[in-house]
Amino acid sequence: MSADGKTPRLDELDVKIIKELQLNARISFRELSKKLGVSVTTVSERVRKMVKSGLIKGFTTLVDPEKVGPLYCVALYIKVNPGFDSKSVGREVASVKGVCYVYSTVGVYHLIALGSAPTKEELTKLIADVSSIKGIADVTPSMILETIKEDPKHPVTPFVSSNK
Repeated sequence: MSADGKTPRLDELDVKIIKELQLNARISFRELSKKLGVSVTTVSERVRKMVKSGLIKGFTTLVDPEKVGPLYCVALYIKVNPGFDSKSVGREVASVKGVCYVYSTVGVYHLIALGSAPTKEELTKLIADVSSIKGIADVTPSMILETIKEDPKHPVTPFVSSNK
């Protein structure tokens, strides 16, 4: 932990644990401890602390959308009206069915959202629902044709801190 007692500080072992979990979140603590040359208790305590601090948000299963069925994906570039808080508007956007990710940005657009739907009709509704949110000035949709790279593993280095 950092001096403020809230911000997680990572050492080399934490980084190794995170990297292994990013490769395989189903790895047992026993297997992980053997791989890293530390005790099972050390691994389980480190993971528990990282989960408790919010550094590890959870463990999930990644699916290949193309193998689940047809899916229409869209990136929405959103401008927020002056006088509206883009973070609040972003939370509204996040609540729309089919929206998977919402990012606050600087530049021409205030928010970027990624969404998907199984049919063109549902995708059209998703875009319309986002466009109708109070405080949104403009939504520019861009259909995603193909995924070239998708990697949910974020780079992790020692002593990285979270500012939340």
